[in-house]
Amino acid sequence: MDYKIIATILTNTNNARDALDAAIALATRMDAHLDIHIVSINQNSMAYDLSGMATPVVATQTKDAIAERDKLESWLQDRMQPEVVRWSVQAAMVQSLVLGNYLAEKLRFCDLVVLGRPYQDDPEMAGLVENCMFIAGRPVLMIPKGGSAPEPRARVVLGWNDGTEALSATRAALPFLRTASETEICIIDPPRHGPDQADPGGGLAQFLTRHGARPVVNVSPETKGSVAEMLLQCAQDHDAGLIVSGAYGHSRLREAVFGGTTRSLLENADIPILMDR
Repeated sequence: MDYKIIATILTNTNNARDALDAAIALATRMDAHLDIHIVSINQNSMAYDLSGMATPVVATQTKDAIAERDKLESWLQDRMQPEVVRWSVQAAMVQSLVLGNYLAEKLRFCDLVVLGRPYQDDPEMAGLVENCMFIAGRPVLMIPKGGSAPEPRARVVLGWNDGTEALSATRAALPFLRTASETEICIIDPPRHGPDQADPGGGLAQFLTRHGARPVVNVSPETKGSVAEMLLQCAQDHDAGLIVSGAYGHSRLREAVFGGTTRSLLENADIPILMDR
C-alpha cells in the first residue's frame, strides 16, 4: 500500500524547493493527496512590555513573519500551477513555543512528512523535524539540498538494532521497501544475548519478505568507525537511494535534541533519510 496523504512544511523560500519537489513527485507517483503547510514561525511573539503591549522589536518581527508568509503563498501558487497532483494549502503564523502542538494537530492524519534535511543552511529545519517526529508522531522523509525523492527501484539501507524506533521506521518505510530492488538490513555489533542472537535480522527479513520486499541481511562488528559512519558507508557501497533509521533524542518531554548516531546521519548523509521514533 502506498502513502495516501503526504505533507510538507514551508517556512521560507530558501528551504521550500527540494522538499516540495520531492513531495510532489511522491504524491504524483502514489496518487496521494499533498497537504502543504506554510508556517511562519514567530520566535519572540511572547515578549511584551509592562503595559501588556508588544514591544517594537516583536511588532517588527511579526510584520516580517506575515510578509514572509504572504511571499510563500504567492510563490507556491506559481509553483503549483502546472502540477496535476491533488493538493491543498494552509497558512499560519505560529509562536515557536507552541509549534509542536500546532504540527501535532495539523499532521495527525497524514502518512508521511517530507522536509529538507536538517543541519544544512536552515536553522529552523532541525526544530521542524524534531517536532514532527517526537511531538506530532509522524515519520519524516528528509531530502538533502539538491536532492530528490527516492526512485521506485532504488536500493534501501535499513539500520536495524531490534529497537522500537527501528521497527517504527521500518513500518513507516514499507511503501519504499516494497518497490526497492533490494533492502540491505544493516546490523552493526548485534547483542550477544537476545531473541535474535542465533539469527540476527532473521525475523525482520521474514517480515519484509511477507510484505513484498527483497531483504538481504548484513551483520558487521563495530570496528570500522561509528554506527553512523558504517551506515553511510553501507549506503555508498550499495549505491543506495534511501536510508531508513530509527530516530533517537535526548529528551521526550520537550523538544528533542538529536544526538549520537541520529545527528551524525542527519549531518552527513547526501541521500534521503526516512526516520521515525
